[in-house]
Amino acid sequence: MQRISRKLNFFRRNQFLLFGVFWTLMSIFYLVSQIIVEEDGTFNYFMSFGYLIIGLLYFYQNYRYGHKKGEFIEWNDTVLNYQQNFGKFYSFKLSSLVNVTVTQENFIIKSQNAQGTMASLKGYSEEDIAKLRTRFDNM
Repeated sequence: MQRISRKLNFFRRNQFLLFGVFWTLMSIFYLVSQIIVEEDGTFNYFMSFGYLIIGLLYFYQNYRYGHKKGEFIEWNDTVLNYQQNFGKFYSFKLSSLVNVTVTQENFIIKSQNAQGTMASLKGYSEEDIAKLRTRFDNM
């Protein structure tokens, strides 16, 4: 199978991990501020607990979608696959495709029964877009 991949920056690759670290640090900040101030309020404890839950949920998302880091389009003589970054995996049989359009910015896949998708080609190299055009311009 031929495959082209999008180059993702550091933040897009690690967004769930970075947000998890941020919310966990916020949780620690509220907990430490409550300990230092020594007031009888429970607000900072609740905020610390809430932020810790949010941070743990982001770490869970990073664990859950860690294998889906990256975006690619791959094809052979029978099938066309498209994987979004942290998203859905699309697979189309080439015999069931109605129309495939490759523009400078988008890759539009139209399939039977009103199915299909549109992939943004921003971030793909010119050589990768040329490979798509040579394969799918005549469809």
